[in-house]
Amino acid sequence: MDNGRHITERLLESVWDSVRCKGNILLAVSGGVDSTVLADAVFRLRSGQLDEVVCKRRSGVLDDAVCERRSEVLDDAVCKRHSEGLGRVGVAHVNFHLRGKDSDRDQEFVRNLSQRYGFEFYTVDFDTFAYAAEHKLSVEIAARELRYNWFCKVAAEHGFDLLLTAHNANDNAETLLLNLVRGTGRRGLGAIRPYGAVEGEGAMSAALKVSRPLLSVERSEIEEYAKENNLRYCIDRTNFENDYSRNRIRNQVLPILRQLNPSVISSLNKDIRRFRELNSVVDELLEDRLQSLLAIGQGHGGRGVLDALRRRFLVFSAEAAKLVSYGNTGFYVAELFRRFDIRILRDQTEGIARCLTEEVPQSKAASKIFYAGSHTAVIERGQLKVYSLPADFVAASESEDRTGLDKTVSISSCGTYSFGPYKILVEEVALQAQGKSFPQTLQAQGKSVLDAAKLSFPLTLRTVQDGDRFSPYGLKGSKKVSDFLNSRKTDLVFKNILPVITQKDGSIVCLPSFEIDDRFKVTSLSKKILTVCVSL
Repeated sequence: MDNGRHITERLLESVWDSVRCKGNILLAVSGGVDSTVLADAVFRLRSGQLDEVVCKRRSGVLDDAVCERRSEVLDDAVCKRHSEGLGRVGVAHVNFHLRGKDSDRDQEFVRNLSQRYGFEFYTVDFDTFAYAAEHKLSVEIAARELRYNWFCKVAAEHGFDLLLTAHNANDNAETLLLNLVRGTGRRGLGAIRPYGAVEGEGAMSAALKVSRPLLSVERSEIEEYAKENNLRYCIDRTNFENDYSRNRIRNQVLPILRQLNPSVISSLNKDIRRFRELNSVVDELLEDRLQSLLAIGQGHGGRGVLDALRRRFLVFSAEAAKLVSYGNTGFYVAELFRRFDIRILRDQTEGIARCLTEEVPQSKAASKIFYAGSHTAVIERGQLKVYSLPADFVAASESEDRTGLDKTVSISSCGTYSFGPYKILVEEVALQAQGKSFPQTLQAQGKSVLDAAKLSFPLTLRTVQDGDRFSPYGLKGSKKVSDFLNSRKTDLVFKNILPVITQKDGSIVCLPSFEIDDRFKVTSLSKKILTVCVSL
């Protein structure tokens, strides 16, 4: 920041850039010096206490003579203009119960601070250690998840449009160093985002925006502001301990780096800004090339349930040969995942790239599955396909344990049946009154059409099993279901989760909405038909 101007003026201006005309604001306040200063700055802005030079730049109301006086009190018109730029202000405080009585003390301090400033106050208590153990997370990650998911909930329930956090330039520099040590892509070089969507679960996180107005302000300047304005705040003694990675960076690594460069925080933040600018340029240059890799339309096609599965769960399909031809395959794999907001580890990226460059060129029939968090990546038939599959689908794809799909369902009569994520609708229709073309019309709608007289209830609904055989429509003799699915270029992840309807003796009647057994086809002698339709 420009040290030629008063620290209060400079900090207020920085916060004003983030909050003006943004609607109702929710402040994340822990009670430490950073968030206390942020709350005080918002209070001053709401009260109209912004320096005249800033007012002249932002509102164009004051003339040069007024600006030269630089008085501490603004006239009513200017104060009103700035105070009207802010909506409701709420304070959100999380008690993680990590520091015993100190955690309760901080909670009470923030409650009183909010009352003094006239801000709405929201607070919550979490058993962070229990949450971390249950979800197998570090305490740091657990606290972050709990915090941001709750912020989203408060904002959604109470009508807040923007979340403000007090991350500062020191936090930004520490994050860059942590990312570099742990391993990062080009996005990680941008450290903490100044503005964007909250990272959390569900639609609420996508709706709430977060801004970090102090990100260009060093902690020493924040402490100067607190001293200048006689602010009280809480001191977290654990910040001086080295139990967490960030604290070790802050307390041990940065002091050594300051010996090499006293302005290391400023230098690292300048580097971060350059990395962000570089990322923007790379994004623009990459767009056309990434688009050319995507096999638009080639991942879809097929009949009935197979096409429905692809529409529902296939995120993207990329041409392997073209991807490899560009070189730097790992980079492009990572960028494809990033384009669709899919988190993937560096080891996973390298594994996919290695398979594409080493195995696929040798055999187009090569196939391999990679699990990347909530997504499943598959290399098959010369393509890289990425799916977002339910947990029971993934279990069925990767093992014999078809969790959620291992049961059989008895179809005792016409009606609707649930089977994992599928809904199976079975209906009987008199054929004579409908005309000869009626079965073809139903088939075109993705329904399996069967001669009702050749079937008897109850039927059984299950998934494809090893060794299954049937006679596909129009084929004399039998064929393995697995071979039939291969001939129809069925996606590897769907082969074990396609539903099958069988008779009492176990013989296959149909793969609903996909293919029927030729023995049960409708003929000129058929009087009633049974239709089977699958939806997801």
